[in-house]
Amino acid sequence: MISFINLFKKIQSILATLSAVSLFAMIVVILLQTFTRFVIFYSLPWSEELSRYLFVAMILLGFNVAISEGTLIRIDIIDNYIKGMPQIILKYTRIFAALFVNIIYVYSAYHLMILGSFQLSPAMQIPMYFIYSIILIGFLFSLISLVIEAINLSITDIQKE
Repeated sequence: MISFINLFKKIQSILATLSAVSLFAMIVVILLQTFTRFVIFYSLPWSEELSRYLFVAMILLGFNVAISEGTLIRIDIIDNYIKGMPQIILKYTRIFAALFVNIIYVYSAYHLMILGSFQLSPAMQIPMYFIYSIILIGFLFSLISLVIEAINLSITDIQKE
């Protein structure tokens, strides 16, 4: 189990790097589009679509890293006022609710990917299953992050007792 978590952390660092590369590429594409539109007076037909896909890739590839590091948005005031067993129940409720939602997203993304195998993107003419597979991969890694988070929470609770 420890070796799997170490492997997953290495994969997460690769995904975080890919997320950063997606952000950089998105910035370059948007700057290029702005330059061509306002200086050359020509609009690139593919830039908006590419920047949209890069944005989705950046978010979904970095989402699992945010789960593992505990940097997702939540209401901290609740955590500060609830102590003891109710706080543990709240943590488990959050994780299992996120697991449930993530399983639904993985299932839906898989079917969307199959549906996308018959479609091409409008401007770039790339197969949509490629774009939808990024969604599936992002949520699969998020699902794994949530399972590891639940295991870590269980181990922490056992060690406290």
